[in-house]
Amino acid sequence: MWKKLCTVCAAVVLVLLAGTLAWLLFPRREIPSVLESLRVKAEDVTDWSHAIAYVPLDDRTDNLEDVVYLAEASGYQIVLPPGDSYCTKLDGQAPNSNGTQYGDREALFLWLQEMEERGCDLYLLSLDQLFSGGLVNSRSVSGPADLVFADGTRMSETEAFDHFVLSLAQDPENEIHLFDSVVRLASTVGYRGFGLAEYNALRAYGMEPRPTLEGEALTLENIFAAYPYGEDGVTAAEEGMEQFREDLTEEMIRDYLGVRRRKLQLTDYVISALSAAPHDNIHLLIGIDDSSNATNIQYNELSYLSQAAGRGTTLLTGLDSLARLLVGQIAQNSYGHPVKTFLRYIGGSESVPSSEYDVHTLEKTVDLHMDLFQARRVAEDEAELQLLVMTAPDDPSKAEAYCEELVSQLEENCRERVPTILLEASNNAYGDRLERMLFDRVDFGSLLAFAGKYDQANVTGAAFAMGFSRYLYLACREEKDEASDAAQVRQLANSMALTYPYILHTRYDLNLFIKKLRDNYNNLSPSHPIRNRLIQSFLERRFLSLCGGVEENLQGSYLITSLAPYEEKIISGVSIRDPYLPWNRTFELSFSIDVDPLVPAGK
Repeated sequence: MWKKLCTVCAAVVLVLLAGTLAWLLFPRREIPSVLESLRVKAEDVTDWSHAIAYVPLDDRTDNLEDVVYLAEASGYQIVLPPGDSYCTKLDGQAPNSNGTQYGDREALFLWLQEMEERGCDLYLLSLDQLFSGGLVNSRSVSGPADLVFADGTRMSETEAFDHFVLSLAQDPENEIHLFDSVVRLASTVGYRGFGLAEYNALRAYGMEPRPTLEGEALTLENIFAAYPYGEDGVTAAEEGMEQFREDLTEEMIRDYLGVRRRKLQLTDYVISALSAAPHDNIHLLIGIDDSSNATNIQYNELSYLSQAAGRGTTLLTGLDSLARLLVGQIAQNSYGHPVKTFLRYIGGSESVPSSEYDVHTLEKTVDLHMDLFQARRVAEDEAELQLLVMTAPDDPSKAEAYCEELVSQLEENCRERVPTILLEASNNAYGDRLERMLFDRVDFGSLLAFAGKYDQANVTGAAFAMGFSRYLYLACREEKDEASDAAQVRQLANSMALTYPYILHTRYDLNLFIKKLRDNYNNLSPSHPIRNRLIQSFLERRFLSLCGGVEENLQGSYLITSLAPYEEKIISGVSIRDPYLPWNRTFELSFSIDVDPLVPAGK
């Protein structure tokens, strides 16, 4: 009997081992790229009056899916450049079709020319992409980078800008929205040999206080001259950084300062060009990328840009929400309706920065976004739209009460059919408590917008863009369509799934799992297919199991589909599938979202 049992156990073990081996050796199933499913070809556009030619900052979720979903939910269609012309590849990954790790600048400029010839009137363009091939590469280019076209034509970055972008403003029917960044304090881990140790060293170097310049002394030349020195203007900025000196080389410092010079000079050129443009139809939104409220190396740059900003230029905190904000600006310009908004903070911490990466207090960040959308602050009984901002608790003993206050208000708004934006800006200060209460008692489908991830500058921009753009569509657009409603469900599901199942409940454990496999979660090695299969399997099991709560919450929710007259539809079903790491690192996540046909309420 014992021998027979052992034989059976051995057979089971062999079957399991064989199954595992077959799974590991069997060709990996191809996960469909969200990028391919989102791309609209120029030749398929039938209504150019609502089509936006979009050159993205890069191909991360914030700049791709989020922008496409938001535009479609607002009644617009995003037209993307072809192929991988705007994609970024980290070290060790297969290069783009142009043979580089960054975007194809020449192809993108020529694509703009083609869009103009096709009759496009709306443009949303990343200058980091057009000048440098994307955000990551803009942190690495430390000197002039001429463009060379296939016919042998050579242009500087500014010459190409004048020829292909500024020329669009000659046509008063065109509306051109540009966005750019102030270089953050360190470059990107996993790009051009840049590691975590180098990142920490260079960020510490950038954080060192610099001499502050004011008035007539605030010039480009003086800013550049002050870069290498500490607060006294004499001592080298790297003095006193013994803990990082081993990782901070003279070459790194030289390249770092060159990157900052180049970027500031290019931005300054664009600001001057816009001030002299013939029509008021080209605008620039500058985002502050990863900083703090201190006199670091960015301080003089920000002061200079604030002073230089003239007609058509706005400086704002955050970066990865800029494209979405500009979609909102396009809607605002189209409808010209200043939304009467009631703003309410819950939690009591709006008067402080939400994290070490925020330049302003949360209240100041929200105020800047209110001004950007020309929102009119009104009393609650006069409002068309309500904006609820959940902050961290000013008193931890009141955390439960704050959660109840927020959820009760959301329940009431749903009953009273009040269009609502929820900005969850607590940085997970309430733990799982708030999440459970929201998922148990609030129908997210009834919200115009929800956002709640990491740094609050980007989260605030995402919430404003989603909410105000959708509101303007519902209140002002006469012709509604099913595709816009499905896109609204997708952007809600996308924001919910990224915030809770992934960022709060999957990413940390996924990073630990990857570390145990001795891989780098900032840049997974593509040369280990078995290890990558294990990582993908872990991601799918953990993330998709948690997405069930998102799907269940949305299913059966009432989605607002019109405000004049007021109409709703029932979300009959949502399915999240096929998650993957688009940059082979865990910071971003992409996945597909299927939405069943919506059912008119009452039927």
